[in-house]
Amino acid sequence: MGLTFGQLAETPVGPLSFVAGDNGLQSVAFSTLNEFKMSLADTDQAPSLEGMDTIGTLLMEMNAYLYGLQRDFSVLIDWGEMDTFHREVLSMTVEIPYGQVSTYGAIARALGKPGAARAVGSALGRNPLPIVIPCHRVIGAEYDLHGYIGGERVKTFLLTLEGHKIIDNHVV
Repeated sequence: MGLTFGQLAETPVGPLSFVAGDNGLQSVAFSTLNEFKMSLADTDQAPSLEGMDTIGTLLMEMNAYLYGLQRDFSVLIDWGEMDTFHREVLSMTVEIPYGQVSTYGAIARALGKPGAARAVGSALGRNPLPIVIPCHRVIGAEYDLHGYIGGERVKTFLLTLEGHKIIDNHVV
């Protein structure tokens, strides 16, 4: 299976890089394409034609999203490398509507694992597709911001973009 890469060098959240294969989008990174490729094991594969379509669509949709012109992504997600719990958490997260938030505990309860809020947080911390799978929409029980793969500034930007007000690391 080949891989196709893409990059948005200048965005409100800094550089973003992407990789897609025959089965859809595999990864989004808050880094330049060169930095991103250096973090991967095998980038010398021939490009994926399906991946080219995915990356082309994502470049347009991500730009539109980051400038407030689009709310959702239509690209196919490659769920293949995720374990069952990780996939369950991310599948639930991708369903959180634009402009809304959920909590780690609410996701754990919805999965039938009410004591697993920290495990949900850990799964979200390994989200290979930030922004596309909107883990920035998941916050603490007290509406406080917790960690985010892109950093607190990026999480604040994304939540503000979607209409939330952030004061002292809390969604109000």
